[in-house]
Amino acid sequence: MSEIIVIGHKNPDTDSVCAAWSYARFKNAIDPQRRYRAAVCGPLGNQAKFVFSNAGAEPPAYLKDVQPRVIDITEIDGMRLNCNDPILMAFEDLEEHTISVVPVFDNQETFSGIIGIHEMTHYFVEGSLKSRPLHTFRADNIQKVLPGRFLKRGELEEFSAPIMIGAMSLENSKKRLKTLDAKPIIVVGYRPELIRFAVSNKVPAIILTGFEGDDIPDIDFSHFAGSVYVSDCDTAETIRLLRLSIPVKQIMDATPLSLTHDELFDDAKKTLLNSEYRGLPVLRDNQYVGMVTRSSFIEKPRQKLILVDHNELSQAILGAEDAEICEIIDHHRMGAEKTTTPIYIYSKPIGSTCSIVYSHYRMAGIEPDKLTALLMLSGLLSDTMLLRSPTTTPEDRMYSTELSRLAGVDLQEYGTLMLSRMSSLKTADPHQIVSADFKEYAECGLSVGVGQVEVNTLTDMDEVKTKILSTLSSIRKDRNLSWAMLLVTDIIKEHSILLCTPWPSAERELPYRRLDDNMFDLPDVLSRKKQLLPEILRILEVLRKD
Repeated sequence: MSEIIVIGHKNPDTDSVCAAWSYARFKNAIDPQRRYRAAVCGPLGNQAKFVFSNAGAEPPAYLKDVQPRVIDITEIDGMRLNCNDPILMAFEDLEEHTISVVPVFDNQETFSGIIGIHEMTHYFVEGSLKSRPLHTFRADNIQKVLPGRFLKRGELEEFSAPIMIGAMSLENSKKRLKTLDAKPIIVVGYRPELIRFAVSNKVPAIILTGFEGDDIPDIDFSHFAGSVYVSDCDTAETIRLLRLSIPVKQIMDATPLSLTHDELFDDAKKTLLNSEYRGLPVLRDNQYVGMVTRSSFIEKPRQKLILVDHNELSQAILGAEDAEICEIIDHHRMGAEKTTTPIYIYSKPIGSTCSIVYSHYRMAGIEPDKLTALLMLSGLLSDTMLLRSPTTTPEDRMYSTELSRLAGVDLQEYGTLMLSRMSSLKTADPHQIVSADFKEYAECGLSVGVGQVEVNTLTDMDEVKTKILSTLSSIRKDRNLSWAMLLVTDIIKEHSILLCTPWPSAERELPYRRLDDNMFDLPDVLSRKKQLLPEILRILEVLRKD
């Protein structure tokens, strides 16, 4: 089931968070074929924390970014081998499933390494150049790979030995067997004297070829500790299959290069392509989670997003430019980027995104439950400042009445309680005050940032002005903005003060009374979007013409 993230803007306010939560719930109700998950891309403010805590609801999870990562392309349920499996199984997996590498695990399901074409080529080509390479053999694997039967199963389940073919004269065969550094597994036809000599020399295994049906060699193996196996294949095929019976642990790469699950797609692609590997394991906290191969990186994955309470990528979560925008639910000016396919956009000049979300419930004939109604009411009252903001519409007022009834709360009482959880300028961190609800706008080749904070009083402005202006200057510099501002709003008295970084030519155009350097008085101004932003955009246009 595909997942679609429903998410608000950076530095989410209460309306943004509640709208994402409520719209994800709505979409899951009307579209069970997909999974919609609400998320936030910034820390919650005090008010939003209160709203969710008071409602007894879990707020949306924090999402750092939606940049494509290794885990998005990882094959989690792919093929895997046990370290004792014969390499014939690896060959079959690679061919049947057209894959280039297979992970290997031990008997405790702990990741042990990888095996692929590279490891097999090294073993069968370079390994063959050695005079007498030692091979690891397992009795189980011989029976799995080589058609035939055991006449006697030896005491050792696993042993290492070179392969010796009993094709030379008896004397030369005896001489060769004695001079080998390790006792071999001997492949031989019906040569009783050589077989008895091998038994007396305690070789680990004897593979007999050339016997048909139930033929049994007339040789006493009763005191032989090794294995005796009768192959149904000729000698050449027997040798080939014996080499394919060795366990994958002998030739696997036990220390392969690996990727972590959260590595960025582009970085991981570069790592793999610059290596000798065809595929790499993916680890999370040093635990195996899956594999990626070169073909995994042919197409970059794109996270599906629904943007709520914003439509400009400059305000969106990091990585949104690489994501697939599926829908936009907003009540701000339109500055959305081009999309490659048509998408659903619902934008309306209304006081709150939660009002738009609730209108979707109404259009679909779905009555929200008490919890959802309370969260939508919270977002609505927050963004309209308890219906006092000039952005408030008759529709917002009607919806607030309906939602308060569905939520079972008194509108004024609950709204007053919620708004009382506003920031205190004297006790809050200046950076948090400025950045908690900070939005950036690009116009006329210039970029500005405007934050807003709602307070119960403006009487402490003189005490915090210097710290806030210093923070604004730092943010302007860090984000490469032309101008940075903070609108401090007293909701009760419907009065605001504007603090801004120095820009004399722009400040001269502000239609507000100057209180002090970089500080202006804005009586009756409550809305950044409807009252302040149009003036800012007008000033940018004036400066562009100059």
